[in-house]
Amino acid sequence: MEGDSFLKQSDEYRLLEVYDQQRRESKVRQERCFYAQMRAPTTGDEGFRDVADKLSQIVESGSIVGDDDGLEHDGHSDSDVDIDRLVELLKESGDELDEKIKRNHVLLEYLQKSFTYSMFEKLTTTFIKSAVPEHQQSVRKREQIAWTFEVTSRLKALDLHPMSRVMGFGAKYIKDHFTPWVQQHGGWEKAFDVHDDDDEEEVH
Repeated sequence: MEGDSFLKQSDEYRLLEVYDQQRRESKVRQERCFYAQMRAPTTGDEGFRDVADKLSQIVESGSIVGDDDGLEHDGHSDSDVDIDRLVELLKESGDELDEKIKRNHVLLEYLQKSFTYSMFEKLTTTFIKSAVPEHQQSVRKREQIAWTFEVTSRLKALDLHPMSRVMGFGAKYIKDHFTPWVQQHGGWEKAFDVHDDDDEEEVH
């Protein structure tokens, strides 16, 4: 993927790494492992920990709507059907997601052969529509961003592709769809200020 080196040095990629690590550590803590905190975030990324925590809180407090109108397609091509099935499976997490994907040989083969940025973008956009109704997306940017981080983390956990490829796609998607909004709100830490109780507002 072009621009991989640039993406890996971006704030979006580094924040994805911190988010993914903290989500994994949280799962280990839930399983009562005493070594959950042994690995620290990448040096220099400590400032992202609060942002990653806020993103996790948004995901944990949110809900994913099933059979939302946003998942309907005018046409019913195989790729549309596969995207919808993947979205439904991605609503699961952890071992359950991994097992369901690997049991479904058709979807597994589809992922292995068709995992491009275009496919990732379509999958993530469709997933977000199931979590944030389309008519509310202009005023619920933080939720959309949080779910993008979560989708990337769940796909990475499948170990179907090189970690950097999934993470690179996630970083590019965030840059393409959300970075301007984040910049307009003063950067990642200000946009996700844990002390900011104000609701999101539309930015033109």
